[in-house]
Amino acid sequence: MEAPPDAVFRELAETPYGWPAWFPGFASAGYVGDPPYGAGTSRRVRLVGGVHALETVLVSNPVRRFAYRVEEAGVPGVRAMMEDWQLTPSRYGGTILHWTIALDVGQPLRAVWRGSRPLLVRAFRRAARRLDMRIAAAASHG
Repeated sequence: MEAPPDAVFRELAETPYGWPAWFPGFASAGYVGDPPYGAGTSRRVRLVGGVHALETVLVSNPVRRFAYRVEEAGVPGVRAMMEDWQLTPSRYGGTILHWTIALDVGQPLRAVWRGSRPLLVRAFRRAARRLDMRIAAAASHG
């Protein structure tokens, strides 16, 4: 990504309401309760199509890492889920963004999730490009 780690972290962790603008499939996202937000904070997410989730932030390390666990998911068969976003400054001035998703699903869904890996990779890459463009556009107007 061309955007610096501080701008990427701000979009990931500090402005969840902006996720629908850059991550396809997100309809809404927002923290529960009043700031400050960080580890231990809950957030609600709704995906296009009505799937919803309640997440708990596990790690909110400015400019480096944002991780959360899905406490409740509106997806049958998903027993546990966690996502981890790690940000590393690139030697070229941008950000190396590493996304890890961990799932515990029932046997009937394992093959579906395994088969969807290429789709998730494409969705993540598309989201990262859109996030980069969003940050660049905000910088040019700011």
